Amino acid sequence: LKPLAHSSLDALRSCDHLSASKQLLLLQNILLLSNMAANLEVGMKLHAKYTDGEFYPATVVQVSTAEKRKAKPVKVNYTGYGAENDAWLPLTSLKSKKLPKSVTTPEPKAKAKAKAAPVEEEPVVEQKKNDELINYVMDDGTGGAWEVCTGMSKKAERSKKKAEEAKKAESMPVNIKRVPGAEFADEPKGKNAGPSQAAAAEVKRILAMKGEAQAQDDKQAGPALSSVIVQVPENRIGVVIGPKGANITVIQEKTKTKVDTSGGIFTITGGADDVLAAEKAINDLVSKGYCELMYEGFTENIISVNPSAFPDLIGKEGCIVRAIKDKLKVEINFQDVSKGSTKKGKVTLAGKTEDVEQAKQVINDIIMYQHHEITHPGWVHETVDVEEWAYRYIIGKAGSELKHIQHNWKVKVSIPREDSAFKSVLVVGTPDSVMRAKAYIDKLVWNAENNAKGRDRQDNSAADPWGEEEEEEPWMKQYMYKR
Repeated sequence: LKPLAHSSLDALRSCDHLSASKQLLLLQNILLLSNMAANLEVGMKLHAKYTDGEFYPATVVQVSTAEKRKAKPVKVNYTGYGAENDAWLPLTSLKSKKLPKSVTTPEPKAKAKAKAAPVEEEPVVEQKKNDELINYVMDDGTGGAWEVCTGMSKKAERSKKKAEEAKKAESMPVNIKRVPGAEFADEPKGKNAGPSQAAAAEVKRILAMKGEAQAQDDKQAGPALSSVIVQVPENRIGVVIGPKGANITVIQEKTKTKVDTSGGIFTITGGADDVLAAEKAINDLVSKGYCELMYEGFTENIISVNPSAFPDLIGKEGCIVRAIKDKLKVEINFQDVSKGSTKKGKVTLAGKTEDVEQAKQVINDIIMYQHHEITHPGWVHETVDVEEWAYRYIIGKAGSELKHIQHNWKVKVSIPREDSAFKSVLVVGTPDSVMRAKAYIDKLVWNAENNAKGRDRQDNSAADPWGEEEEEEPWMKQYMYKR
C-alpha cells in the first residue's frame, strides 16, 4: 500500500490552498482507500464493474502493491467466465459489504490568478472618414443559394425539424415503420398513392442496422447469470465430487455451469435452466450416489428381493456387487431393512438401458442358482434330489457335515428354505468339485435311508455318540430332528 499512501500524501501537501474542512475530507479519503485495500484478499467474493457499466459477481484473483498498478491495483475474475476475461480494476469499481463506502474527493481549485497590472490606454487616433467602398463584389447570380436566417438558434432549428418529421410520420400509412432520424423520400400524390419504394428500402436498412447494433450490445453485455447454493453433507462430499473430480466435471460440462466448492457449500453459477439441472444432479448424487447426467440413455429399474438374499448379492466385503458394478458400469443400491425382516426389500439399478437389463439378469441368476458367469467365472451348478427329512443328514450336528463338504471340495451347498427361490438341494462350484461333492451327498443320503430301514439299525436311546451338541444356527432349526 506504500505507493498508494505516498501518492495520496503528496497530493495532500500540494493542496495547502484548500480550506481546513476540505483538507480533512481529503485525508479521510486517503485513510478510506488504504482501509479498502487492506480489506481485500485473494478469493474474496464481491461485485465488480464490467465494461458495460454494470456490476457482476466476481472473485479477487490478485491484489498488487506495485507503483505501476496504483491506479488499478485489484485483479478480478468474473463468475462464470474464463481467465481471458480477468481485469485489473480501481477500488472505486468494486462493491462488497466488507468494503466501506467511498468518500468524494474534493477537486482542488486552481490558484487564483495574480492581479493584472494596469494597462495604459493608447491614445485614440482619429482616422479620416473615407466614403469610398473597399473590397466589394457584385453578386451576378452564378454562386450558390444564400442561407436564410430564421432568427432561431441551432437547437431550436433541430427541435422544429423533429416536430415536422413527427407530424409527417403521423400522416404516413400504418404499414410503414417510422425510425427517428430517417429521411423521407417524396411520396407520389393521388387518391391511390402508397409509400414509395425508396422510403421503404431506407426504413428497412435502418432497422437492420439497429438490430445488428442491439445484437452486438447484447453479446458484449454477456448472458444473464443465476446462482444457487447447495449444502452437501460432509460424508457425501466425496461422492458428489467423484474420483479426481470426475463427477463435478461431468456436471459442469453437460450443464454449461460453473460449480465452486468450499467445504460442504457448492455454489452453482450459470443460466437459470442450466443451474436447475446442475442442482438436481448434485442432490441426486447426495441421495442416490448417481445422477442422470453420468449416463447416455439413462434408465432406472427396481427389483423386489427377499432380504435373506442380500448377503449372496453383496458377497464377502462387497466383492459380488462390486464385480457387477465394475463390469456392467451400473449403480446398485440396496434398501435398508431391519434385521430378521421377511418383507421384501428394493434393489435399485441405474445406468444405460442395456447394462441395467443385463445386471437384472445377473441378480436373478444369483438368487436362483447362487452364481453367474460375471460374478463367478467358470462355475456350474448341479441339483441333488433329496427328500426334506434327509436334509438333517447333509447338515449334520450343528452344521458340521455341511461345513465339511463345503470346505473339503471348495463348493457351496444350498439347502432350500421356506423363502428360497430354488426348492432343491444345489451344489455350486467348479465342474470337478461339484461332481465330487454331489457323489458324497448321494452316499450320505443312501446311508441314511438304509440305516433307517434296515434291521441293523442302531438304537441311540441309551447314549448320544456325538457327545455334547454345539450351538445351532437359526436357519438350521427347521431341518433338525427333535427327539
